[in-house]
Amino acid sequence: MTMTMHSTASAPRLLRKAVLTTAALLLSTAFVPYAAMATTLSMGYGHGCSVADTGVATCWGTLPMAPLAYEARAQDIRVGEDFSCALTGTSVQCWGRSNAYSQLGNPVLQAPWGYTLSGLRQISQIAVGARHGCARTIEQQVFCWGDGSQGQIGRSVAATTAEAVRVEGMATVIQLAAGRASTCGVQRDDHKVICVGAGSGLAGAAEDPRTARAVPGITDAMDVSLFAGHACALRAFGKVSCWGSNQHGELGVPASSGPLSTPVEVPDLGAPAKAVAVGDGFTCALLEGGSIKCWGINANGQLGMGLAPGTATPATGLVVGISNATAISAGKTAACAVLEGGYVQCWGEGAGWSSAPCRVPGGLYPGVPASYGPAVDLAICRPQGSAAPMAVQGLGPANDAAQVLDWAEKTLPQTFAPQAGTVPAGTDKDLLYVRDYPGSHRLAINAHGTPQLLYAGPLSTGQVADLGPLSQWIREAALHEGLGSGLQLQADTHTNAMPGPDPCAYLQTRYGIRGGAKALPEGLMSSLVKVTGGGRSVEHTARGGYRKTIMTNDTDWISDGTHIPGPGTRLEPVHLGSAVGCSLFAALQGDVEVTVFYTVGNRKGALRAKAVMRTSY
Repeated sequence: MTMTMHSTASAPRLLRKAVLTTAALLLSTAFVPYAAMATTLSMGYGHGCSVADTGVATCWGTLPMAPLAYEARAQDIRVGEDFSCALTGTSVQCWGRSNAYSQLGNPVLQAPWGYTLSGLRQISQIAVGARHGCARTIEQQVFCWGDGSQGQIGRSVAATTAEAVRVEGMATVIQLAAGRASTCGVQRDDHKVICVGAGSGLAGAAEDPRTARAVPGITDAMDVSLFAGHACALRAFGKVSCWGSNQHGELGVPASSGPLSTPVEVPDLGAPAKAVAVGDGFTCALLEGGSIKCWGINANGQLGMGLAPGTATPATGLVVGISNATAISAGKTAACAVLEGGYVQCWGEGAGWSSAPCRVPGGLYPGVPASYGPAVDLAICRPQGSAAPMAVQGLGPANDAAQVLDWAEKTLPQTFAPQAGTVPAGTDKDLLYVRDYPGSHRLAINAHGTPQLLYAGPLSTGQVADLGPLSQWIREAALHEGLGSGLQLQADTHTNAMPGPDPCAYLQTRYGIRGGAKALPEGLMSSLVKVTGGGRSVEHTARGGYRKTIMTNDTDWISDGTHIPGPGTRLEPVHLGSAVGCSLFAALQGDVEVTVFYTVGNRKGALRAKAVMRTSY
């Protein structure tokens, strides 16, 4: 069956058909999209890395992921030129192919798992440039190591250092970034951007690169991004300002022969920006609503506008097919985005896709004309790059697609006859994951762009009906999975109502998952906690949790170490975890509902339990 896009105007009429509107499978108007699963992303010169909210890391391209020492879980990974560094707990580990500049934090090449940098404690953020790395402590001090020959580590280092040294002039930094020959940070008190290094693009940096300088004219910075040649700051109210080289229009204004040392505001973003990512000669901004706009050089398709930009995103600069991105990163010749659901899509040349001669010969992006990319024609296909987003192998929607289709078959077996619970036809290299059913019914999920659940068949007169983002449907399928798992959840949650230096009170949720009627599965990892009450809800990342055998009873399996053996108690394995974040419940006391999302292998599940909100002072 040929699948062609059904117009968006007729999709609601399709959903009103009796069979579909009564089916639990279809998108309800009462369904509220969940927040994204927390997944980090970093692109470098030839490889990229991502860390899921379970702590599992994936790297692709020219430098594979190294096993972390002590079986630690990563919180974040940042990549440079042939080396990477991971934040594990509050320590830093680095690995790579080269250590010519001591960028691995050790004078010798590396251990098989990379090195844990000595002298670094209580680290809250890391940043990696081409040949140096930096870390920000919880006291908001900045320490760097590696190549300092161009002033990117400040006055303390003239050449290279394997020891992390504090960068003079960068204190109270709340956001940190590193590039080829520079390091920049956003200051807490005045929201200025402070940079060191010859590559900062600021006046005087080439002559005296080791002196810290404030970027002129910016006093409302929220974040900063740099790569090689130019830099950009995300400012209040979603504004973006850039400075440095503008040879390809990477500053968002018409190209110029010389660099601009004074920032210029990027015009016509179309919506406020939530994040900005700087690559080599191009820039991308993540906009409110989840779309991405890129500008600058497009020699390798790194602007993501498709093989035929005039039909893909006319005069907008929007990356084709992306509608619910949550994070972005740009590198040498490619950019990537994290989408709701934790999927990663990349476009451009260099990392994350197969070696097929034509990466995207055509595609089905709901809401985008199917003609954006021509049929296979090697004369116009880019042999080494993707001009439109493609799913990274292992980080695409394949497993979630299988689980959602399994759930659809359990929910509507009369329409979608149950099949074997396997990954549907198609791989991460293909455009669609498809299952065909008797009666010419077909369900599919597009692998590139924002994954959507699609239907074609008699109920849509053979047209393609867009049933909504896959990330919404996997949450529904996860709740169904948890309901049938036999697992039991217990949670305890409280909020701190005392005022402090931060703009919010903190909500902490402790929870435990026990096997219940079944054994607690090996490899269970929790990922996200949602607390709902008083008409509000908030979600916080849970980062994996841990398994421990403790003494429990029928009503309490989270109070580790408080029970003694006796009648009604037993020793059993329990998955314990916690999540902390900003609270919307400072004045709320009483019953709340706690939902914990988890993974076991390639399957996602969710459990719900009642808890009482407590307030501490």
